[in-house]
Amino acid sequence: MTGYQDFVNIFSNGKFVRSREITKKFSFQKALSSVYIIPTFFRGIYYIPTHRERKGHFIENKKDFFTNLFHSRYGQKKWYWALSTSARYYGLEWSATTILEIVTLEKSKTINISEKIRSLEKKKSYRSALLVQYLSSLEVNIIYIHKGNQDSFSSIQIDETIGPICAKEQIVKDIEKFSSKIRNHTLKKIYKRILTRYT
Repeated sequence: MTGYQDFVNIFSNGKFVRSREITKKFSFQKALSSVYIIPTFFRGIYYIPTHRERKGHFIENKKDFFTNLFHSRYGQKKWYWALSTSARYYGLEWSATTILEIVTLEKSKTINISEKIRSLEKKKSYRSALLVQYLSSLEVNIIYIHKGNQDSFSSIQIDETIGPICAKEQIVKDIEKFSSKIRNHTLKKIYKRILTRYT
C-alpha cells in the first residue's frame, strides 16, 4: 500500500498515532515526506489530518487537537488545564492570549510554537510551507507544561468539551507555586489579575 487513501484506510484520520504503530504497517518515511502525518510537539507522536484539514492545510478543532494530544502523550487524568488557561474557563481572566498552560506529573517543559514556525519558514521547502500553515492555524504561540504533584491532581474535574481541568481553588495554589519560574512578563501580569479577581 503506497497512497494517502491506503494510509487512511489503515490508520483512519483526525487522530494521533505513534511512529512505532506506523512502521508496523506502512512506510514511515513516505507518510512523513508526503505529509500524511504532521509532527506534534512530542517525539514519536503524529497527527493524521482529516480530509478537510488536509485539503485546507489547517487544524479545524483546536480544542480537540490539544486535548487529544495531551491525552495521547500523558494519559487521561494525568494532566489538566491550569493557571491562566483554567482561569479563562472559570471567567477569572478573559484577555485573548496565544498561551496554553497545563500541569502534568512529568518534568516541566516549554514548547515555543512560534519558534518552530520561524524555523520551518527558513527551510523554504514545500513540506515546510505546509507545516507552517498547519501550525499557524492552531493560533497558539507557546505552551507551558508545569510539573505538579499528586496532591494537585485531587481536584481534577472532567469537562465534556475541553477535558480535565482543575478546581478553581487549585488555580491560586498553582500560581503561587509556578509564577516564580515564569519569565514571561505578560503572563505574570495575568497571574496578578487572576489573584485579584479570585480574592
